[in-house]
Amino acid sequence: MEKASFLFSGIHFDRKKFAKDFTRFQEKKEDKLIEDSNFLETEISEPGEGKTSFKKRKRKTLASETIEGFTVFKSSKSAAAAAPPVVLNEENDQTENRLSKEKKELYRQQERDALSRKKYNIHVSRNNVATPLQSFAELSSRYGCEPYLLHNMAKLGFKEPTPIQRQAIPVLLSDQECFACAPTGSGKTMAFVCPMLMKLKDASTDGIRAVILCPTRELAVQTTRESKKLAKGKKFRIKVMSRQLLRNTDLSKLPCDILISTPLRLRLAIRKKKLDLRRVQYLVLDESDKLFEQGLLKQIDSVVKACSNPSIIRSMFSATLPDFVEELARTIMHDAVRVIVGRKNTASESVKQKLVFAGTEEGKLIALRQSFAEVLKILFLYKKRRF
Repeated sequence: MEKASFLFSGIHFDRKKFAKDFTRFQEKKEDKLIEDSNFLETEISEPGEGKTSFKKRKRKTLASETIEGFTVFKSSKSAAAAAPPVVLNEENDQTENRLSKEKKELYRQQERDALSRKKYNIHVSRNNVATPLQSFAELSSRYGCEPYLLHNMAKLGFKEPTPIQRQAIPVLLSDQECFACAPTGSGKTMAFVCPMLMKLKDASTDGIRAVILCPTRELAVQTTRESKKLAKGKKFRIKVMSRQLLRNTDLSKLPCDILISTPLRLRLAIRKKKLDLRRVQYLVLDESDKLFEQGLLKQIDSVVKACSNPSIIRSMFSATLPDFVEELARTIMHDAVRVIVGRKNTASESVKQKLVFAGTEEGKLIALRQSFAEVLKILFLYKKRRF
């Protein structure tokens, strides 16, 4: 301070010389004093509320000093106002986590399905196919199967599903069309009758709701017998189209839920306009390779056209799968799931095969007599000759 006073010593400000300039600064100072006095008068005129009004004014200024979600002074109100965007981000994170968990679970389920199909030698034609059955108990837990059907299957000796039943039944229960190929004796009949009974649920007076086509009358009778065994306990009306039924019955008033027939007899009934198949929900072609081999394309086409329900589910079951049968199946079915058990167009592993060279026609007869003498045999012929 002493050094500063030494520097400014001897300096004198002449107010008279700079009176005009001095008065300019003096006027501004007086105006400021008047404004301050007016402010004090307003504060004093309201005793007891000066402090509170000042605080309220201060709060208003603090609350207004926010810029697009950013608070200059972080008070409790401003923090609460800024909270919602954070909550939205947390909700988005939760939904993303949930979706990622669902995807992971879907991938795990697909891996389990692939391992199950590999174990039972099941091949499917595309992805997103229904999960194979591990046991018949899953029919109840997954699809709500009624106890009577499970009881009938157990009574008939079906303890565990066969490979074709493991995959074909879930496909049909998921309302997808199915083209199944499995060896003879693998349980194909139950693979399409079981989901049919589950979907139809109870008997109805609406007419025929399911049709099963078989290449021969003997197979149609056998399928009818097995279907009635599975439907025991319900009042399903399952009938086979016989010659007597075709001649003597008014088919328009036929009390029937499931009709089993050969293509030729069913075509005759459609031609005579005795049969209405517009309400058919399920159409099954059993042993489809034999149906197409016997030149029944026209009869099958007429049956398919008569079953004009837009929500119909078609399925084909066969022991072999020739290329021409697969091409014809694509013309009848729409976006069908192909299910193949084992190798395509191979004989059953449970059937023992033997090749015998007979030499001549007489040698064939001798070889047949020798084979019949060993154990009981069944002889299959290409054509049936009537005497």
